[in-house]
Amino acid sequence: MEIDIYEGARGTGKSTLAFKMRQKTSPTPTLINFTGFHDDGVAGLLKVTDYYKSFMKTLYHLVDHDSQYVFDRFYFSEMVYSRFYKNYEFSFAYDKFNTLLLSLSEMGVKINIFFLTISDEQELKQRLIRDKVPFGKAEESVEQTRIQQERYTYLFNDLAIKSENHDNFNIYTIETDGKTSDHIYNEILTLKTTIK
Repeated sequence: MEIDIYEGARGTGKSTLAFKMRQKTSPTPTLINFTGFHDDGVAGLLKVTDYYKSFMKTLYHLVDHDSQYVFDRFYFSEMVYSRFYKNYEFSFAYDKFNTLLLSLSEMGVKINIFFLTISDEQELKQRLIRDKVPFGKAEESVEQTRIQQERYTYLFNDLAIKSENHDNFNIYTIETDGKTSDHIYNEILTLKTTIK
């Protein structure tokens, strides 16, 4: 089994890229879009925690299956968005879910995280105008994307340190400024050919 996870703040192009990978990759991977829940408070926290626990169990059952998956977001987004836009923080589950993800890589599952970023404010403004359905209480602005991006950076820097000795686990930061989705797609294909 191989899992590619596309993460990043709003406007970085992950959903477009995840869909492109689903359409153009052979053999065709399964695309899963983790969109989050509107539930809030204690009920929301319990629901989303149970959701990811259940999903992790499913992944463990598929360890020996010859399949590929593309994730448009994963539990990292819940950690970022709950911190800023919910009445709960999902961070208490951070270490536990990271441990589960790393243990999958120890079992032979290739896990690649592609963290997409953007720094050009004018380009970001245009992308946010074209972006899709609003994400709950999350505001659509350059400032909010910057705040989200800083939190993602912290999470992935921390995970990179914890995953240093995991051969099947890779994290890549990809700047998307001035690049088309085709350009980024080809950049990722090149990266994937160099993955251990």
